[in-house]
Amino acid sequence: MGQSGRVMLVEDDDDVRLATMETLEMAGFTVDGFDRAAPALDQLEADWPGVVLTDLRMPGLSGLGFLDSGRQKAPEVPFVVITGHGDVASAIHAMRSGAHDFLEKPCPPELLIDVLHRAMAMRQLALENAALRDRLSRAVALEDQLIGPSAVMVDLRRRVVGLAALRVDLLIAGETGTGKELVARILHGLSHRKDEPFVAINCGALNEADVDRELFGDSGNLGRIARANRGTLYLDALETMPDALQVRLLRVLETREIVPLGEAARQLDLRILGSVKQEPVQLVANGLLRADLYHRFNAGALRLPPLRDRPGDAEWLLDHFAAEAALRHDLSKPVVPPDLRRQLDWHRWPGNVREVRTLAERLVIGLEVSLTENAAGTVPLTEDYDAAMAAFESRLLQAALMQTGGRKAEAADLLRIPRKRLYLRLRQHGLG
Repeated sequence: MGQSGRVMLVEDDDDVRLATMETLEMAGFTVDGFDRAAPALDQLEADWPGVVLTDLRMPGLSGLGFLDSGRQKAPEVPFVVITGHGDVASAIHAMRSGAHDFLEKPCPPELLIDVLHRAMAMRQLALENAALRDRLSRAVALEDQLIGPSAVMVDLRRRVVGLAALRVDLLIAGETGTGKELVARILHGLSHRKDEPFVAINCGALNEADVDRELFGDSGNLGRIARANRGTLYLDALETMPDALQVRLLRVLETREIVPLGEAARQLDLRILGSVKQEPVQLVANGLLRADLYHRFNAGALRLPPLRDRPGDAEWLLDHFAAEAALRHDLSKPVVPPDLRRQLDWHRWPGNVREVRTLAERLVIGLEVSLTENAAGTVPLTEDYDAAMAAFESRLLQAALMQTGGRKAEAADLLRIPRKRLYLRLRQHGLG
């Protein structure tokens, strides 16, 4: 394919067709020329990667007929129609039928090329989004859900696969944004319960006044725990659950039985997954998580690594989430600026994977993105040591002068350096 893209040219006049082909090829297009619309229509497919440029008035199948049939076969392919002077009514008909644009003969070459470039840009965007849509629709592999080539993620994927098939309860530990619910859903999806309900409960959002009815149900309400019967119950932020409620949950784990208000006990068949944001042992020591509840999760804790401990994964995640956002907003996937890409590995990522998703979203929709400072205050290395120190000294001197109203003697005292040294440094930075 030519650098500018591919054009299907349909023109019955041999001289006009050959001249137009020469013009377009000189502009970098690859041109497929046809003197009739019918054979061109035979060649046109839904995934054809270019633009159609067609005359309207031709023997046999007319340009309008070609447009109507072509739009049915390949609705995403842009059609640019070209017509003789005075045939504006047909051009309007063509636009109403879905043509991308129309031009009048004789058409200046620069205008023709500009229109085709814009049509080709639209076609390339549609093709890119179609490819992204196809890739995302097939993203069923674990590597497309727990993303990243780092050793810790390779190990996590291996452990998730091994734990998914086991008939055990499990506690998932990880910081905010590390993907605890995602892992819970994957464990459910890979288990024999995958076709049954997955019920997620945010323990921190439970209303204590209604918690009995909401979780355990009553005569007129099937509680949320019972809704997970035969499936998986996921309890997020277990450490926020009051101690008395943790005791009742412990009984559910031990007996697989609930007692709705005003009802008889009900036996359940379900898997229970819980999650906490900190190290479970520390939560037990701090009195936020009952030791007996922690130990009742008989498979122990599956610990999710924070993004700062996953070298190289941030770049993979950013590319993945940018592709998702581009598809969702029907925009082209942006190129990550080199300076931003360099910052990905040193940033501390306090929001973990969720922070990368937000960054990708901003990047795709054109908002300002920056990783100027991480949680520990680390500054990105965008210049060498001498240049960085000189810039810092210049800012320090300016700040001292501003604070003292430009009085250099007071600025020297503020900085605790001799006045002579201050004067020398000011001259060095052009501030004297």
